[in-house]
Amino acid sequence: MEFYKSLVIKILDRSLVGSDSHLLKKLKKNIDLTQDERRELEELLENIL
Repeated sequence: MEFYKSLVIKILDRSLVGSDSHLLKKLKKNIDLTQDERRELEELLENIL
C-alpha cells in the first residue's frame, strides 16, 4: 500500500493542480483521509490523469 501512496504523492507533487492541495499535505504527513477526502482525492486524480 505504501508503494501506491508514494505514487499518488509523486503525481500530486508534479501536477499544477495537486501541488497546492491540502490532501497532498495530509498524505505527506501520513494523516489518514476521511471518506469525503478520499472521494475528493479520487476526483482530483481523475482531473489530473
